[in-house]
Amino acid sequence: MQFRLILGFGLVLALTIGGVSWYVGFAANRATERYQQDVDIARAARLEHLVARNYTAERGWVGLQATLEQAGSLYGWRVVVNDTEGHVVGDSDVHSKDGFERAGRARRITPILSGGRQIGFLAVGGSDGPVPAADPPLSQVVSALNRSLLWGGLAAGTGGILLVSVLSRRVFRPVRKLNAAARRLGKGDLTQRVPGKGRDEIGGLARTFNAMADGLEKAEEQRRNLVADVAHELRTPLSNIQGYLEAIRDGMLAPDADTIDTIREQVLQLTRLVEELRLLALAEAGALRLALEPDSVQDLIRRSVDAFSPKAEAEGLVIGLDIQPELPLVLMDRERVSQIVGNLLENAILHTPEGGRIAVSAKQVGSGTVEVAVTDTGEGIRKGDLEAIFERLYRVDPSRSRATGGVGLGLTIAKQLVEAHGGSISAESTIGEGSKFRFGLSVAEDANRELESAQ
Repeated sequence: MQFRLILGFGLVLALTIGGVSWYVGFAANRATERYQQDVDIARAARLEHLVARNYTAERGWVGLQATLEQAGSLYGWRVVVNDTEGHVVGDSDVHSKDGFERAGRARRITPILSGGRQIGFLAVGGSDGPVPAADPPLSQVVSALNRSLLWGGLAAGTGGILLVSVLSRRVFRPVRKLNAAARRLGKGDLTQRVPGKGRDEIGGLARTFNAMADGLEKAEEQRRNLVADVAHELRTPLSNIQGYLEAIRDGMLAPDADTIDTIREQVLQLTRLVEELRLLALAEAGALRLALEPDSVQDLIRRSVDAFSPKAEAEGLVIGLDIQPELPLVLMDRERVSQIVGNLLENAILHTPEGGRIAVSAKQVGSGTVEVAVTDTGEGIRKGDLEAIFERLYRVDPSRSRATGGVGLGLTIAKQLVEAHGGSISAESTIGEGSKFRFGLSVAEDANRELESAQ
């Protein structure tokens, strides 16, 4: 990239210098031509005035030859004077006999006036001899200007290329470091980070790279924890099932209804875990199909509370309802939203001590959203944990087992299901006072309008 930058700068510089040189040369040539024409006109006028004054002073053409020879030598011209009848009366070139008689030889012909009367013609042409050293042609000035411009451009180009080389080396140094870190990251070294202190695009790219590396490292850590936690969650019921089966085989346990029910509970536990993992995988991949239709969220909440009330009462808890009257229908998959509310209620029951209270509320927020909230009076969640509670297999208390704290998929599944409905879920908590989880569902506007029309 550095070589391409230097090459591109060199090409741009060469084109710029070439274009400027051509334009300056063209403009200088045009300017010198106009200047030379003005000089020739002025000289011819002075020469015509000199010849006329000589004619008036001498009362004729006497002494004209010396004047013409001096002027021709001074200006580098050939000067011929004809009288009114066309006869040559003076020629600065004493060796020539033609007197500009052949057409096209004279460069300028000027009438000579004396006392308001024309007395002859002054013809000026190029000299066949060398140009006097005292009056160099202006083309030499143009050539010198072009040479100066060329050498100045080469010097500026060389300096510019050296400067670009030095600056590009400094600019691309963090890019090279970023490239090396990216290669090592691609080989599995997720600890790679690059300095990202600058406020320019390179600094922003470095910070983006570091954020990506942090995300990859965190994802890898979560993957390892997921494998370890799933293996742990699967090992416990499988070990129990294996122990019961071996005991039955060895005759230590009778294969009666109680033993079969115990084994069945362990199998159901495995089935629920596998189903939760399958549902989570579908939701995260965006492949979960929802049967969305207008439905009553207040009816769903009441049914969910009725289903969890016996479990809450067994734990010494009370579940209360606070539902806004005449809530509009919402667009939802009833089974999945019931699962969301159930997961939130189960989480609240697990983390609320005996004698506590759980409240489920629903209200319309704005014109297009119904908000559902589950509030408990549990121990609360620390701020650091609050930001991670929706991650897979995350437990606020790592010492909890499935029996005491769940496998850590309930809130993750709830988050994925809410997002699949196009909503969002959030949590707020105060240590020692409890926690509140809320999510929103979109109002089914068309269905509500039809319902209002029917009424």
